[in-house]
Amino acid sequence: MTLVSAENLARSLFRRMSEAKDRRRRRRLEIQVSNEKTATPTVYFLTPDHPEPSGGIRVIYRHVDILNAAGISAFVLHHRPGFRCEWFEHETRVTDIASATLRAGDLLVVPEVDIDLLLQLPRGTRHVIFNQNSHLTWKRPVHQLARLYAANPGLAGIITVSRHNQEMLGWAFREALIRRVHLGIDPALFHPGSEPSGQRIAYMPRRGREDARQVLEMLEARGILDGWEVVPLDRLTHSQVADRLRTTRVFLAFTHQEGFGLPPAEAMACGNYVIGNHGFAGREFFRPEFSAPIESGDILGFASAVERAILAERHQPGWCRDRGLEASRFVLSEYSPAREREDVTNIYSELLLKDAAVERV
Repeated sequence: MTLVSAENLARSLFRRMSEAKDRRRRRRLEIQVSNEKTATPTVYFLTPDHPEPSGGIRVIYRHVDILNAAGISAFVLHHRPGFRCEWFEHETRVTDIASATLRAGDLLVVPEVDIDLLLQLPRGTRHVIFNQNSHLTWKRPVHQLARLYAANPGLAGIITVSRHNQEMLGWAFREALIRRVHLGIDPALFHPGSEPSGQRIAYMPRRGREDARQVLEMLEARGILDGWEVVPLDRLTHSQVADRLRTTRVFLAFTHQEGFGLPPAEAMACGNYVIGNHGFAGREFFRPEFSAPIESGDILGFASAVERAILAERHQPGWCRDRGLEASRFVLSEYSPAREREDVTNIYSELLLKDAAVERV
């Protein structure tokens, strides 16, 4: 236990040091802005220099790939020269703010956590706010936030990734133009295993760590987990997570406020019966016919739902798999890569065309 605690402490310290360095680097958005007309309209996605796995950053890289494949020039734009994410395989076009120049006709895409940096851009610089989690909108202490989201002459639009995000932002910023992209789940990676999975329960310990500890210890105390293996998914690559999820039968989702909730959706795609917190945005796929949504913070309700699933599986073998397969069919249909490609391509094509029309006027 001492070694585990020391390891967690070291990770926490490293993360805080990295975040402090990131804050110092991002105090200024020192990017060249020119009034010269661009020869090739390009979309630049400003992206945090985050060296550890992050679903939101992976989405940005994927959207850059989608646009380039569709013939629309796009780059991931990091702060630090030479930085690129190395925790997953990719051939994404990457540059940095010291090397890029924003010209007339280009678009700068800014994540919701970097909204304050917009104040440093010349007035009228065309940009998009890519808000992947509406609950992080107010993370930065920005004066007159509504002006940046609604009454901003340079704002081409707001893009988000869930119905919940769209509704929350639309309620707060009534004048804003908000478009929604349906995130895609890769069926080549996230799909049910060919054989029924063993009695394994997966969860991600970096999410809701204290809730997870309480739920699992309560189940241990009742002897419910006898015969079941609990599999923590931590510090794994994207493909390694998919490999593990194809071997598990149940996934426990510990979260609070999500922008979408990729981990439980990917677990469903792999045929897991998912129990846990939808984080509000996940309500659109946490359907009671094939999952067990639990109110955030309800430890007893969470543990009881896990017990019910295990007992149902004991009395009716295949109970979890049947529901997991139904969940897989739903999420792989609703969140297909083809739908994501169509959304991303159409939205950015429309925004770039709108910019071109404005310039002609």
